[in-house]
Amino acid sequence: MLVSIVIPTKQRPQPLRDAVQSVFRSVYQNFELFVVDQSPDDTSALMLEPFWHDPRFHYLLNRRPGFGAASSRNLGIAASRGDIIALIDDDVEVQPDWLAQIVAEFSADPELDFIAGKLTAPPYDPDSGYTPAFEAWPYLSRWHFPLHASGANFSMRRRLFDRVGGYDEFCGPGSRLRASDDTDLCWRVVRSGARYKICPHIEVVHTHGFRSHAEAETLFARYQYGNGGNFGRFTRRGDLFAGAWFLAREVKRILSTLPETLRGDRRELFYAGQRLRGFWDGFRLPPHEGFVSGEQLRRLHADARAAEVPLAIALRSSSA
Repeated sequence: MLVSIVIPTKQRPQPLRDAVQSVFRSVYQNFELFVVDQSPDDTSALMLEPFWHDPRFHYLLNRRPGFGAASSRNLGIAASRGDIIALIDDDVEVQPDWLAQIVAEFSADPELDFIAGKLTAPPYDPDSGYTPAFEAWPYLSRWHFPLHASGANFSMRRRLFDRVGGYDEFCGPGSRLRASDDTDLCWRVVRSGARYKICPHIEVVHTHGFRSHAEAETLFARYQYGNGGNFGRFTRRGDLFAGAWFLAREVKRILSTLPETLRGDRRELFYAGQRLRGFWDGFRLPPHEGFVSGEQLRRLHADARAAEVPLAIALRSSSA
């Protein structure tokens, strides 16, 4: 079973190298790896020079202004050949059995379409900052699953994109809605009825994910805004249940935090404001612009395979 691994990146050369190196150390070796780079220079590309000789390694440039990681993920998916596609972030390292466990799960269940794995934080001092993690609790409810899964460790069958479409390029880091391309995809997976599974034994480590408290607060605010933007997008595209569920949840959360707010702790109220502002901004965006349908992704895939151009040609040309 060929697994296609996609890593979007921007200006993180050393963490990226560690991520790529961890993939090549995997027990399971039938894979191809696509790094999709949005960096404005060749620093990351040159850091990956030791991997150029391996035919499984591919390097793509993505310098579309105003588009972020979701755009890079779609590009990597379109260029890949595997029936199984695994996506990780550029600041994680995969466990040696990560690929083997993914293949085992998909092999055991032909109906399984989507896996959310575990994102583990390495040891750190919580007094000095925070490292995001996802514990991958198998019994998380289907409605709360999209809000808690981490796109740093997703894998899916290619056929899933025919059912739910690709990544929404207005969502995620570097996009108009700043974050939560993973929430967007997970919600559409749940709503489609596709079979998914939360697998805590499929693990990646957030090796380079540590942030100071100030940086973590900024990240949390971005998550809240992006999550709201997701549901605004869903509602505008006609999923009225998504809008009703989100707004009812917000009313409940705001009422539950009133005592804290009256005591002067306005943190949760601030986050609620971010989510509601994101919802409105997402709702106002053109509903289908930025959204890559399954049909569009198939056309991109066919074009990429028909081109038969070495995918690392941009790197080699820039280094010539």
